[in-house]
Amino acid sequence: MAVTTPGFPVPVFAASAGDAWGEVQELRARPEIRLVPSPRQASVLLVAGAIPSDHAEAVDRVHDQLPHPRATVRWRPRPAGLAGPEVVVDGGPDEVVAAIVAVHLTLSEGGEASEPDRNPDQEPNEWRGVGPNGQGGEGMMGGTPYGRPMAMTGDDRDGLALDQLHLRFGPFLDALPAGLVLDVTLQGDVLQKVSARRSDPTPEEGVDVDPGRQGLRWLAHALHVQGLDALAAQAADLACDRSRGRDVGVDLRRLRRRIRRSGLLWMLRQTGVVDGDGDAADRWSRRLDAIEAAVGDAVLDRSPPTAVEDLDELLKGKTLGDAVTTIVSLDLDTAPMVRGAAP
Repeated sequence: MAVTTPGFPVPVFAASAGDAWGEVQELRARPEIRLVPSPRQASVLLVAGAIPSDHAEAVDRVHDQLPHPRATVRWRPRPAGLAGPEVVVDGGPDEVVAAIVAVHLTLSEGGEASEPDRNPDQEPNEWRGVGPNGQGGEGMMGGTPYGRPMAMTGDDRDGLALDQLHLRFGPFLDALPAGLVLDVTLQGDVLQKVSARRSDPTPEEGVDVDPGRQGLRWLAHALHVQGLDALAAQAADLACDRSRGRDVGVDLRRLRRRIRRSGLLWMLRQTGVVDGDGDAADRWSRRLDAIEAAVGDAVLDRSPPTAVEDLDELLKGKTLGDAVTTIVSLDLDTAPMVRGAAP
């Protein structure tokens, strides 16, 4: 399907549910759009799949981070209870890309008004006139100075008293699997505490059971997270070819050689070490072997997937960057694991 383009890829941030995450990764092969890692970089928000109701508030927060002018394209029918002026597409990749480009061009030409904020314009914490100095603080320590909670100190693993930051990542963080939420305590860039959960529904059985295509989708995302977007686009293109029944074995072996020459696997050595499972480089190698076997219609023995709740201990003590690298390299169990309501 031919798509009229504005002369450059449209920057798109994707908030996807588990049942659409793989299809979104295949969009990395499309030259008309560019999936960006932050909503601050996007002009169009793509909401893909059956977003769980407990993630609706998170979608609205992501939406309000897009700069003006902005628009939303929803890939799949709008669920009941989720309002908004979005364009709704219930078709395939060609249709959704065409809709994204069309709404972007309309915005750029002033033919459509930018979408307003979905959340009220109010401070998350009341601070004006609060405290001894009227700025929300409680003296030298504590309070919410100018609306932001003040970091308090705590002993780290080396016995030093460092500021603790309590942060939440997900459920739509670009580098993480769809629906994964991490509540962490950071000191410096080291994770001192981790609580992981996933309440996103799994893809429906029978929708896409081709392990070769699934593996190529994982590879496209994993290469993107490592900053190799050109190779990520090639992996996504192979996943699209696989869906059309094309033999991609030769092209996949060529892509593996490019990955090896990039030095990525060398850089992943001794990163994300897991007892009994090696490091991230080992897991990448095994997954690449499994993908190559799958596209050749062979099957390799698969290690049991890692349960989401196991991330609590696996990530503790790792730097934030190493933690992300570890998560991406793991074969996570896609079954939903709920430990309280997600944002």
